[in-house]
Amino acid sequence: MTNSNRNLNAEPERIERIPTTLTGDGAWCWFADPRALRHVNASTGSDKTYIGYIDVAGSIQAVQYDHVSQERKQVRVRAGFQQDDHNNPTFLALPDGRVMIFYSEHSTTPYFYYRVTARPDDLETLGPEKIIATTGYGNTTYPSPFVMTDQPGYFYLLWRGMNWHPTVARYTLPDPNGDVTCDMEPKQIVDSRGSEQETGKRPYAKYETNGKDKIMMSYTYTHPDNMIPNSLYYSYLDVNTLTLHGADGHQLADLNRGPLKLDNKETDPAHLVDRQPGIRNWNWDIAVDKEGYPVILFVRINGDKDRHHYCYAKWSGSDWRITPLADGGRWFHQNDQRELCYSGGMTLDHNNPSTVYMSIPVKGTYGEVFEIHQCVIAHDGTIAEINQVTENSTHNNVRPFVVRHAALGEAYDLIWMHGDYYYWDHSQGRLGYTTGLRTLCEIVAIEDEGKTDPSA
Repeated sequence: MTNSNRNLNAEPERIERIPTTLTGDGAWCWFADPRALRHVNASTGSDKTYIGYIDVAGSIQAVQYDHVSQERKQVRVRAGFQQDDHNNPTFLALPDGRVMIFYSEHSTTPYFYYRVTARPDDLETLGPEKIIATTGYGNTTYPSPFVMTDQPGYFYLLWRGMNWHPTVARYTLPDPNGDVTCDMEPKQIVDSRGSEQETGKRPYAKYETNGKDKIMMSYTYTHPDNMIPNSLYYSYLDVNTLTLHGADGHQLADLNRGPLKLDNKETDPAHLVDRQPGIRNWNWDIAVDKEGYPVILFVRINGDKDRHHYCYAKWSGSDWRITPLADGGRWFHQNDQRELCYSGGMTLDHNNPSTVYMSIPVKGTYGEVFEIHQCVIAHDGTIAEINQVTENSTHNNVRPFVVRHAALGEAYDLIWMHGDYYYWDHSQGRLGYTTGLRTLCEIVAIEDEGKTDPSA
């Protein structure tokens, strides 16, 4: 006979996940990735998630979470850097298990800074800060690193560099001392300038890779503030030939001969993803589905910048099929003078790109606040379901990010910014980003204590 008063006939306990604070002081932009990744090292048995951000003092920070021991460690990568949320770090898990961290200033210096762990899987063993110089090839912003199996011994680095345009270079993997060598000089990928003398055009790019031989890109003609309409494009780079291709595989350009010239009146259906009269497009994420087709998240912003409409684009094999997702409201921040194209934001689950997380304004207990929602897209492109992840928040929840290689439903799978935001620059007395980062934790909701078990 048991002494328990628990109802054995009751329904199973509900597992509920609620927001929890990862850090009360942290921010990131959405064009330098991966901002966070989970890495399982089969040779060492390690299973860890690495999360990077910049704090209000301008220090580059990283969190290391061990999924085996459930231990979390905080690592300061660089103290007192530049107080700018564009400078969040990005991660690269090297083939030997070491972890490489990249960071740079916001287009003010021709340098990438990086550090490499001395031991596999452990950010606490970061080696000394080193520099990749890009002198002569533009200043640096938004480092996005990749290792490709067709190019063993190297990594590719993409960033906004030459003439403020997407740029790619190849480097040797770090040696035991953490040193790298430029193996392929930087090359500008696309060019939206009408002439070499023209300035001000800034295409914004997001990158993804098949891990083997292709780097996929979505990119705009320029910054959405500066052009109506502002076209959104897609192409992939074949790293073996350095040729640029449309979604259907036809060649667009040979980077050995120069970048692809962009035309804001492009009509090629395998290259142009979206252009609408009176609309400023901006891209948020790109992934590859199980069929090998690209999936892109982007926002259509009206001329006055006060209506932001979220969209999902998927290549069908012959055309881009676009699904309107939701009304994203207007800009999310407490600043009605600058950066009015800053949406609450979206992210894809790269393991399953039919799942989208997006930040949408909702009227709740504390007024209209941006809340995180999960959206599932059916195979035919229709919306299968939308679920609200956060509710009745006191402050905005924005710029969500699904951690690369994370398993949804486990610790540190989805992370977003939470708090007040005024501007991307927090230096020289400006009020910038006073945000933290939140994630979901798992709690078990048991039966109410006030209830009695009739079988006791």
